[in-house]
Amino acid sequence: MARIFVVDDEKDICEIVKINLEKNGYEVRTFLSAEEALKVMKSEKPDLLVLDIMLGGMDGLEMCKTMRSAEELKLVPILFLSAKSTEVDKVLGLELGADDYLTKPFSIHELAARVKAILRRSVPGRETIHKEVLTYKGIELYTDKYLVSVDGSEISLTKTEFEILKLFMGYPGKIFSRDNIIDSVRGDDVYVIDRTVDVHVMNLRKKLGPYKDAIKTYSGVGYGLKAR
Repeated sequence: MARIFVVDDEKDICEIVKINLEKNGYEVRTFLSAEEALKVMKSEKPDLLVLDIMLGGMDGLEMCKTMRSAEELKLVPILFLSAKSTEVDKVLGLELGADDYLTKPFSIHELAARVKAILRRSVPGRETIHKEVLTYKGIELYTDKYLVSVDGSEISLTKTEFEILKLFMGYPGKIFSRDNIIDSVRGDDVYVIDRTVDVHVMNLRKKLGPYKDAIKTYSGVGYGLKAR
């Protein structure tokens, strides 16, 4: 049973999300503040965090940044659930390390589908992961550990970034359209906002440092790793 933490300062939203996710078989804990949730996470790590942005005290964006800089929490998937609905807000959330972004008011069915898709690719045991090391120049990707290193130094990737890089490294020289990438990483049952793929690829390039140019943009087509 996957453990999901929900952080929202609206008690009614917390209860609605909790009731409906529990109906789908998840263990759910709710928190009205980021500070409260982070305190609990020192001893209990969730499999997924559903996080509001506009919170009293520490807001959701700051909580996301705090988690992505903490060794023990950096790989916890984050789904933003927010009334901030502009493309700029969504892109900012993804740039800070969130795995997905859903705007309020939201459909319970869509929320459940996105949660399912994130957990399918991130929770150990929910999918078969072949123990394998993929290499490309100085990049090493360990599929069984969700670990990536560049020239021997580990780098921090979100789950989505990891899955995109794994897709590219599995087929150097192959061109993937945005639809190909979305289907491979998120699944057919999840709606993806405009520029989501572009943002994740941009973040990947930054994190790959000296190998940022290994990911090639094929104008009007998509992305892929250059052939060896």
